[in-house]
Amino acid sequence: MLPPTVTYKKCGSAALCKNGSLKCQLKYQCTACHYQAVFTHAVARKAAQHAQLGKLLVERASQRAIVRLTGVARPTIVKLAKKTPITPHPLPKPSRPQELELDEM
Repeated sequence: MLPPTVTYKKCGSAALCKNGSLKCQLKYQCTACHYQAVFTHAVARKAAQHAQLGKLLVERASQRAIVRLTGVARPTIVKLAKKTPITPHPLPKPSRPQELELDEM
């Protein structure tokens, strides 16, 4: 059984039990309404999603492209863009110029 803090949203039951796995993620079944699915915590899912959005913003992808790629609403992308400053990749330091010796003619 899962800890009692995890509940299923639709029926409100905390009676969840393990029911196999799908792509290396555990599946759970609600014993009250017999619904089964892969339950993931929203915090972990949102953290991964915000990291992906940050990378796309740094790559200067358009907001419309980000919406199509991730499925996140545009206002959410705008809020995240305002929160995190976009720092471009640092330019490589120029190498020291080679010294040329010229002979007098």
